[in-house]
Amino acid sequence: MWSKIEAYTPTKIALPDNYDSTKKYTLIIGLHGYGSTAESFLGLSKPFTNAGFIFAAPEAPYPVLLDNGKLVYEWFLYDISSFIMLERPASDLEKIAMRTTTENQMGQVISDLKNKYMIDKIFFTGFSQGGIITYLTGIHHHDKIDGMIIFSSVVDEDWLGNDNIEDGKDVRTLIIQGEQDKLVPIELAENGRDLLIENGYNVTYKKFEGRHTVPMHLMDFVIDWINKK
Repeated sequence: MWSKIEAYTPTKIALPDNYDSTKKYTLIIGLHGYGSTAESFLGLSKPFTNAGFIFAAPEAPYPVLLDNGKLVYEWFLYDISSFIMLERPASDLEKIAMRTTTENQMGQVISDLKNKYMIDKIFFTGFSQGGIITYLTGIHHHDKIDGMIIFSSVVDEDWLGNDNIEDGKDVRTLIIQGEQDKLVPIELAENGRDLLIENGYNVTYKKFEGRHTVPMHLMDFVIDWINKK
């Protein structure tokens, strides 16, 4: 049984070395994958803070206890027994949890960070399950963010709730996908890419030789993409 409650979730933040509280900064909000943590995803922050950005990693709201006793988190009560999204319909519980995370938590995280720091532009970046929430956030909160960066993930119109996919078409989108990814096969990632393009999005798509991972060797490419006008 699941009960809906109000709760607090932490957000880990990394600032540029020369951070100046009187200046405006580009904010990168990074969403970790299934079975990970905000602390772990903060390891992605260095290329962004070196570029002069603020990097913030919220914790996913739903706990998962691994067999080794480690406590990790997920974004929307994923039915792990049927692993690859888009090879089956999302359950009602998954879709409800997606919407709660996207509409409530992500909206609050954006608001809280803007209240704490002087923010210019906002980009979301997400890996795997965090990429799904990045897609949905870019569409739902399209009036609050400037771009989304997707690593190894998927999207489907059935997950949008009452949102119209065309609403997010002005949100710049970068999709990066491993060609040997077995957890999110490349054809599923490219289906998401094509769905956005069909609905008027400005999409940059880049493949890399690798599996289900964030390719750190492409971070210069990502930073250059963010900095484009």
